[in-house]
Amino acid sequence: MNRIVTVFLPCALGLALLWGAGTLHAPLLEARRVHDLDHAEPLENAPPLVVFSTVALGGFSGIIADILWVRAAQLQMDGQYFELVQLADWITKLQPRFPEGWIYHAWNLSYNVSVMFPRPEDRWRWVRHGIELLRDGGLRYNPAHPTLHRELGWLFQHKLGASMDQAHMFYKLAWALEMERIFDGRGPDYAALAQTPTSRTAVLQVPGMSELLAQLREEGFEPFTYRWPETHRIPVMRNIMRDHEAGSVLLNHIRLRMMVDRYRLIPSRMQEIEAEHGPLDWRLPQAHAIYWAWSGLPHADGFEEQMMSRMIFHSVSEAFQQGGFFYDPDEELFIPGPNPDLLPYAMRALEEALEEFDDDAMRAAHMNFLNNAMIIMYTHHRIDEARNLFDLLHTHYPAEAEDRGFDQYVIELFTDRLDQLGPQGVSAMIDEWLHQSHFWLALGDTDRAAGYDRLARQTWRLYMEPRLHDPDLRERTGLPPISDIRRRALERVRESLTTQTARDRLRNGME
Repeated sequence: MNRIVTVFLPCALGLALLWGAGTLHAPLLEARRVHDLDHAEPLENAPPLVVFSTVALGGFSGIIADILWVRAAQLQMDGQYFELVQLADWITKLQPRFPEGWIYHAWNLSYNVSVMFPRPEDRWRWVRHGIELLRDGGLRYNPAHPTLHRELGWLFQHKLGASMDQAHMFYKLAWALEMERIFDGRGPDYAALAQTPTSRTAVLQVPGMSELLAQLREEGFEPFTYRWPETHRIPVMRNIMRDHEAGSVLLNHIRLRMMVDRYRLIPSRMQEIEAEHGPLDWRLPQAHAIYWAWSGLPHADGFEEQMMSRMIFHSVSEAFQQGGFFYDPDEELFIPGPNPDLLPYAMRALEEALEEFDDDAMRAAHMNFLNNAMIIMYTHHRIDEARNLFDLLHTHYPAEAEDRGFDQYVIELFTDRLDQLGPQGVSAMIDEWLHQSHFWLALGDTDRAAGYDRLARQTWRLYMEPRLHDPDLRERTGLPPISDIRRRALERVRESLTTQTARDRLRNGME
């Protein structure tokens, strides 16, 4: 009897407890799923010691992470940056539900580590890794955390979109070319993507698809890797697809999978954003800053909601001022510039922000925006819209516009009082604007060419007007005829052109 009590009863009790724990397993898993408490995926490519310690210690993995944090700080001090990336990967996977870890490592790689390298292509590698860390890691494990969305948007708005980093133009071009390979233009064809099969199985059932795939594979292309080939081979792949009826389906399927799986860009969300904020160019960083702030808004409140709303407003404003670009590989030109078509959307975003955050800072931003927008519309020869902005400025800030006329006010925005520049300064400024006019004419932007030409003529007229009836003043401080300045600027542009296409545009425009 004593043997039964001391041996078999504890065994029976243990078995009963194990059975009870087993019955609770399924409800606990469901509760973990509902409350988003699932563990992260297992570590990949980690040293055996880290894997063993993680499995053995379980909930004590935070201690291991702390040790790795100390090691990461030492690696950074020692300049061992490549090992630091691997360590950051382990730390974030040890604590995948700790958003601040993802944020810190992404910021550290993008800002601190990147600037340690002199070559822009090396810097871009680190900045891009910071973006991927937040987008592909942090938001994968914490999809509803607003700060991760905001920090990702900030990398696009500030690190790529602003000009604080010496290599910012390289970042902009690298990102633009990467997006260009997907979209083959400023953005996706939403209607085509909506009709595109999302699964490989559905694509294989399209008539003629098997023949197209066979031809592509003969040329060394494997479409279902969902990665473009080398840049110089992309036209070859597209030409093969263009010759097949099933080619457009396959091409759009690849685009869709790359957008969603690799860049986490949801076409329907992009379309909603454009419906609200205008035709964005998705090759430029401002559109992606808006996208990630927009994606985080449903999860935000209080401070985070305010910060993301401001990020959207500022990015829409920046998209108007820097949301277009000209790229000519033959001339090796990459020139970000304004997107005048976004003016009404930027104005609406600004007015909504002013209504919500009515303070001195926002009113100053409003006045500055009106002045900048006026210059942009003027130099793009959209004079009526520029004049409307002047009237709006006069209504809201009468002391700013005073009694000056529209043309004089615009020119003073550029010059800050012509007479203070002196004849050489004014002549140099007119020469530069005429140079810009000829330059944009050579690149095919006739509106901007006409805008700069008008600005040069109006500046010459306003400066010379008081001197036309005063021979002595004209002799001492007058300017050469504007035709002479124009001819000099034209010669400068001709000397800088290297392609026949640009020369032909310039010659035809001058005729």
